[in-house]
Amino acid sequence: MNGKSKPYAILVFGAPMSGKTVFAEQFSTRFNAPFLNLAALHEQHHISRKVALALIEQIAKCKSTIVIEGALDNERQRNEVRAIVEKAGYQPVLVWVQTDLNEIKHRMRRKYKKVTDAKAMLEAALKTIEAPSDDEKPLVISGKHTFQTQCKNVLMGISDKKDV
Repeated sequence: MNGKSKPYAILVFGAPMSGKTVFAEQFSTRFNAPFLNLAALHEQHHISRKVALALIEQIAKCKSTIVIEGALDNERQRNEVRAIVEKAGYQPVLVWVQTDLNEIKHRMRRKYKKVTDAKAMLEAALKTIEAPSDDEKPLVISGKHTFQTQCKNVLMGISDKKDV
């Protein structure tokens, strides 16, 4: 590619309330990268998956690092987005935000006024979430660490992948 390195597509996924959105927004801001929250587009604007994927294709034309979060709960969804960004010349980087179940429950109690709402949301989400396969090789960060630590770990992981 004329001596230029490929831009990165940072794909952030994990359980609800794990800290995905906070990390993705801060990473996007830090590196002045476009940020696309697929779940929010669906929830707030009723945008279908097909339209969201077409939007990714259009954003990928900017050829700068992009951050994509939400609606990447299973390997099929992640592979679908990876294929689009790879076709556009991006290097996809999967970032799996992990947070222990007790912390997730604690965060949900703060967000939802009713415990029954929190439980229902968590149970529904856990039915659809799929841990990454060995082939996906995600960078794993803790949803309980500071952004500075998370960012450092992601940048080190990207650097390590370049050296391979």
